Amino acid sequence: MEERTGTSGGVLSPGEDVHGSPAVNEAPPEPPMGFLDIIYGVFFDPRATFRRLAASPPLGLAVLIFTLVNLAGALMGALVGYRLTLPPGHPYMGMHWLAPAAPLVAVAGLVFQYVKWVVVSALLHLTAGLLGGRGRASGILTITALAALPALTMIPVDLLLFLLDTRGISLTVVTAILGLAVFIWGVVLVVLGLMEVYQFSASRALLTVLLPPAVIILSGIILLVLFAAGISSLFPLNN
Repeated sequence: MEERTGTSGGVLSPGEDVHGSPAVNEAPPEPPMGFLDIIYGVFFDPRATFRRLAASPPLGLAVLIFTLVNLAGALMGALVGYRLTLPPGHPYMGMHWLAPAAPLVAVAGLVFQYVKWVVVSALLHLTAGLLGGRGRASGILTITALAALPALTMIPVDLLLFLLDTRGISLTVVTAILGLAVFIWGVVLVVLGLMEVYQFSASRALLTVLLPPAVIILSGIILLVLFAAGISSLFPLNN
């Protein structure tokens, strides 16, 4: 009869642990996602990607991606904007004086994007906590940073408009429609990320996204009403 024991000199049956119970073959942990893996996953399999990132948010890589996306968008936006200031057939039009201010404008725009990113992430984290969510701040910072990736799709569009010298109402319509689509895409990514970081349902994640702007808009309306009431009390209408 084969001996089964947990001592150093004992013999175990195949597939059993030291206590004689069937051994459980645990799957090895998945390796951390790299730079290109994250970008590909956000575009083509966002929920599974966010599920993997939620356990250990790669905030450093997310900040790098966020920075590169905003730098690329600022560069293309500056090129298209400069072209729009020049009428066809007039390559300069005396606009060269704006060149020294371009770096300052680019830096200010990038700083604004960082401030907006932190403020939006803080509001979402606070709202998620009020709704019973339990997640790390680094998780939502990572999600909101990666939600900027759809803006990359505007770069080839801006480049095409720049090369075709598109102007007028056609440019406005195209950029408005595509900009709205990119915005909605980003919101969907944030909702999917909230579901994984805070273990929310889709409805609760959507409520987390919609509640802060709703509160801000409602507060603005109330302030306007109070301001109008105060003005009317100071300057009553004569009957």
